[in-house]
Amino acid sequence: MSAETTSLCLSVLCIYVMTAPPPPSSPPETMSSRPTRVAFANAIDPHLEILPSGETQTKPIGSSIILTCKPKVDNPTLVEDMQWLDQQNRVIESLNTYAGHTKPAMYTELHQDRSLSLFFNSLQEQQAGKYTCKGSYARNEQLNKSVTIDTIIAITWDNAPPNQYPILGDDFSIMCKVRARPSPSVDWLYNGELIKTNDRYIITTYSLDIKNVQESDDGIYTCRASVQTTGELQERPIRVEVHIRPSIEELSSPIDIIEGENANIECKATGKPPPTFTWIKSLTQQNLSIADRFGVDSVTGILTITNVNREDAGEYQCTATNAAGTTTANIQVNVIVKPKIMEFLNKTVVQGKDTEIMCKAFGRPPPTVTFRKLTADKQYVMGVQPDDRIIMTNRADDVSGETVGILTISSALTNDDGLYECVAKNAGGVAYKNGHLTVEFPPSFRNMQNNTFLSWEQRPVNLTCIAESIPNATIRWTWQGDRKIENEPLFQIFGNGPISTLHIQPLNQVYYTNYKCIAANTHGTREHTIELREGKKPAEILSVKMVELTATTIRFELIPPSQQEPPVTTISVQYKDDNQIWQNARNKTWSVGSIYVIEGLKPQTPYEFRFAAMNDVGLGNWGANHHEITPGRTVPNQPKILTMPGSEYEQSAFNNQYELGWLTPPDNGEPIDEYLIKYCQIRRVAGEWEVLDDTCLTIKSPSRTRQYLKGLSSDTFYRVELQAHNIMGYSKPGLAKFRTARGTDTNVLQHQGPLLTSGTVIGIVIATIFIIFAIIDAIFCCVRKTGIIFIIRERSRRKPVDEEEAKLGSLYGWRFPLPYCDQKMANVAGVTAIQDSGSGKNTIRLVKHTAIDEKEPLKEEKKITPIIDSGLRRETSITFDGKRSISKTGFVGKDSAV
Repeated sequence: MSAETTSLCLSVLCIYVMTAPPPPSSPPETMSSRPTRVAFANAIDPHLEILPSGETQTKPIGSSIILTCKPKVDNPTLVEDMQWLDQQNRVIESLNTYAGHTKPAMYTELHQDRSLSLFFNSLQEQQAGKYTCKGSYARNEQLNKSVTIDTIIAITWDNAPPNQYPILGDDFSIMCKVRARPSPSVDWLYNGELIKTNDRYIITTYSLDIKNVQESDDGIYTCRASVQTTGELQERPIRVEVHIRPSIEELSSPIDIIEGENANIECKATGKPPPTFTWIKSLTQQNLSIADRFGVDSVTGILTITNVNREDAGEYQCTATNAAGTTTANIQVNVIVKPKIMEFLNKTVVQGKDTEIMCKAFGRPPPTVTFRKLTADKQYVMGVQPDDRIIMTNRADDVSGETVGILTISSALTNDDGLYECVAKNAGGVAYKNGHLTVEFPPSFRNMQNNTFLSWEQRPVNLTCIAESIPNATIRWTWQGDRKIENEPLFQIFGNGPISTLHIQPLNQVYYTNYKCIAANTHGTREHTIELREGKKPAEILSVKMVELTATTIRFELIPPSQQEPPVTTISVQYKDDNQIWQNARNKTWSVGSIYVIEGLKPQTPYEFRFAAMNDVGLGNWGANHHEITPGRTVPNQPKILTMPGSEYEQSAFNNQYELGWLTPPDNGEPIDEYLIKYCQIRRVAGEWEVLDDTCLTIKSPSRTRQYLKGLSSDTFYRVELQAHNIMGYSKPGLAKFRTARGTDTNVLQHQGPLLTSGTVIGIVIATIFIIFAIIDAIFCCVRKTGIIFIIRERSRRKPVDEEEAKLGSLYGWRFPLPYCDQKMANVAGVTAIQDSGSGKNTIRLVKHTAIDEKEPLKEEKKITPIIDSGLRRETSITFDGKRSISKTGFVGKDSAV
């Protein structure tokens, strides 16, 4: 190689070294280790950036804020010693420093990208000032950036009641006292429109004055406060309801009531709010609310008189009172006779003919008689009715003193058929009686709704014909025009009127035709045509649209085919992945109108779907093919907490617990194994919710959708966060607020009281006293040889003494004072009683054992001298094996053979 070639290669190699970037795996260079930094055209001048941007951040007191200090450098890994300094240049500690303690009001948090965030949980006025973020880059290059936090007092409503009540015709001030810093300005809106000062409205510092209040002033007034320097704006809706002084409607005087019966006298009044009523009798000034035989309904104003007497006649005063004032009215009351209907007969008329319905009634004063058809809401009016066919009149019968009501009907219609009510009314009351008008008419098919019937695959079908008529009609059938249905093997007729059913077995297309039902009675003949059609399977699905897709589920929006006979009832889907054939596809069926969801899919898998509609005939053709690829596995979807729609918070039925319920979210490919529930107390500060971090609690719930949060404070607001967890991690939290009930929870009280009745408690006390007495008596029996048990025992032992007892010196004389007491004492903890006569004295040794097998005897032995010495030497042992006592006795003496 020549010298020129070598020089050229070295030049090229030098240029490559100068321009080539360092290898990715090489460690970063420091300022001391590298001799020269190569400058690039796109290099970043190292500095810090604080987000949100702006040298001054103005925030309201009580708000939670975050300031993020982000290094803007070429290599973020060279950034070190990131810190936030407070107003006094003191380092603000990281949240990790407070692990296990209450979260501080101000702390920092370092992120993976070397950015450092400063958190304020609830900004206070003393926290205003200048905050500095600093750090070092490449060890020797110092970076810093400052931001100033300025605090403001949010708008606060001091005196602005949400409901205020002026009185009609008076002047009124709608109060709205507000404060803030800087000072706010206030303006008013009425039903969304700005109010300006005029001859009726005067805007003052703390109120809106209205002159001569009118009922039209009702509505929603908005007190709007704003601070121009901060841009804060708050609105306070105030509902103004104009109260109106009560006014009693004119009472029709005199009022007639019935002697010997009960009567109601009504006093009606208008006002806002609705007034309450009182009654007095003008002559005696007696308050009828507390008088015998009188009752006053303070809400409706009805005065009730029970068992009316003649002395009840006279003047009565009604008083109506509400928040706006009081008014009174007088009424004269007379005692009269109640009307009574004497005669109201049934009638029959042929359609199109004229008829009269007559009703006779008696009363004093003579009643007025009116009529009402029971299917109508209103009575007929006196005279000619609006349709000009019906006339109602009254006339007096001078001989009997009765009032005769006459209802004249011209050209009677079938609609006139039915029950009629005769109403006789006078000042004393109302009498009622029913009568029937029968209108005969030719057959009619007006209430037959089915003009078309369906059949398929030779299925039998019933065609039903209903003919309405008076008298009842007879029915016959024809088909294919006027062809009579007689002796046809595929037809059967059930009933010949007024209801008739034609049973058909359609073997071929000939039977899918029109059938005629012919009804006849004495007043005419009518025909009705019914069509029999062949039902077919549904057409293909009109539209398929995917609306939600997760790793394991998919939801569709489907439009089934319309105008099908019979209609579509279900929709089926077949689905498979790309590696399968349709013969191995899976199936699912939904009802029409339900949620079309497929579950149990595989994540990251392409699927093909096809759909078919089904009706009573069968399943239609497959179609509307759709292709989707499910996404990969991930954390579950955000769970939805069950709350009342439209409410800001839920109200718990308990004062110390809350039942939290939620819907299971899609798991996105991995089963949900638990839920994380975090709940904290909250309170309103300046119209915003503030979380009390030191009250937060976290619990984990298994895979279920309901959890009781217990140990809560009464009448307290809480915020709850709910996260679903699978192997991939936690979902986004679902949020909700709730409030606990006030005071002591009644549902808990019913279980906190005594569970025993008073009789049971007395029985337990008596039984306890008896047991204590028995124990004391047993102790006296064993120790002092006295008491009830001792007496009973001594009496039970008394019996004739025979010769053998005399020779033996009483076989039982050596025993303990009471077998029950002594054997029990010997049996406790495994005790053996041994009688010893070897020393010249009759004694019994009690030996205690630590185990049932009696391997370890008690160290101490007690000597007990028997009560009776019979002259015999006895060896007696009592052993206890844990289940029963065994006593063995031997007699040894000079006359004994033992």
